[in-house]
Amino acid sequence: MLMSIIFTIPTIILFLVIVLTYRSVATYKNGMLFAVTLPPEAMEHPELQQVQSQYKQQYKRVWLSMLIAYLPFFAMYNWTAFQIIYFLLWTCTFVIVVVFPFRRAFRATLELKRQQDWFVGKKHTIQADLRAAQLKNKRTAPFGLFILPLALGALLTWWIGTQDTQLYSLGFGAIGITLLFLVIMQLIRRSKSTVYSENSDINIALNQSKRRSLSYLFFFLALIENLHFYLIAMLLLNEQEAMSQLWLAVTISFSILPILLIAGVYRSIQTVQRDMLELDGQTVYSDDDEYWANGFTYHNPYDKSLMVPKRVGIGETINTGTTAGKIIMGGVVVLLVAVIGGVSFLLIRSELTSPSLTITAEHDIAIDYPMYSFTFDMEEIEEVELVTSIPSGAKANGEATNKYARGHFRLSELGKTRLYVFKNNPPYIRLKLSDQYVFYNDIDPEVTKQLFEQIEQAIEAAR
Repeated sequence: MLMSIIFTIPTIILFLVIVLTYRSVATYKNGMLFAVTLPPEAMEHPELQQVQSQYKQQYKRVWLSMLIAYLPFFAMYNWTAFQIIYFLLWTCTFVIVVVFPFRRAFRATLELKRQQDWFVGKKHTIQADLRAAQLKNKRTAPFGLFILPLALGALLTWWIGTQDTQLYSLGFGAIGITLLFLVIMQLIRRSKSTVYSENSDINIALNQSKRRSLSYLFFFLALIENLHFYLIAMLLLNEQEAMSQLWLAVTISFSILPILLIAGVYRSIQTVQRDMLELDGQTVYSDDDEYWANGFTYHNPYDKSLMVPKRVGIGETINTGTTAGKIIMGGVVVLLVAVIGGVSFLLIRSELTSPSLTITAEHDIAIDYPMYSFTFDMEEIEEVELVTSIPSGAKANGEATNKYARGHFRLSELGKTRLYVFKNNPPYIRLKLSDQYVFYNDIDPEVTKQLFEQIEQAIEAAR
């Protein structure tokens, strides 16, 4: 059940974040309802109140239905591959379906706004403040700070190389995510300054405050994720069974901590903006609802900003009206489809394909299995035994479900090991090589015993 729990923890966090986010859009806040800018007096209109009531009913039915639809995930405990595929499909479906009531409410509200002429500020106007544009990045975190997380990623890569080269992907992952945060920071720096007020000093102060907060946010996120990769590496390299119990704590901590940090920083930014603009009294309003397709995607070919603040939730969103925005959005969609499709294909193939062991005419033992095939000379075998159990350990690079384990592992007392086994299905052939162990069995115990005898005979014949 550990895998089910590990998957469910981020699912609960995602579920709560989305439910709370889309529930809040039905409340008039910051001059908007359902991501449509409206004057305060519009809230008294009976048709708008009816839209609010209908949305709350529809939205409640959606999230309750999706919550019930998650329950079969637990019933698939013995079919891990299909469990993961179901999890991916459920997550995608939830993210898509939960938007439907909001889209209907957004369109109904926007149509009512047009009918009642509830426009706020100047329509279709792109505001600009030259001084704010020139000074917007003056207080952002220096790029040199990212040398620290990059150095940590490089040190992790070097350390892993001295321990187990099969875990190099962890070091590369730490460096990769640091570079990703660095790119995001650069995009924020290059984004257009926001005009909040007729007072240029207010615009400068708010733009600098926001960019400073976000730049340090991504710096600290890079440090946190590097620490995350270090902990994962330590858990994988430690051969004590008790260490595996830390997986749950690590998963919970590093699922919640970044979310809390991001939410805290954006709440601080919004508080500063609200307080300063209330004191200033010269807030600039621009009515650009027409460019917010469905209320959450921004498409404005007249605005050259690549990233703009979201209207739903916190953070930034891409302006698909720009060429770069189209490329990024298209790339993200293609990547998601490729990842989900690729992972599903590999999981189904693993569920339907079993390893096969053969002794070749060249006196080699060949274990054939997609991605983790392994061939070695008979002379490399130092010991061969038929055993009834496998030591506990952790996966380094492979596949591990409730029914099988295949690929690279680190086992207690044995260290580096390749497993090609059906779990809880003894006996197992254990081969000791000079640098690692190999375990193999067939789903039929009698076939496993026959293969063991063939290997023993082949070793004797080779000698």
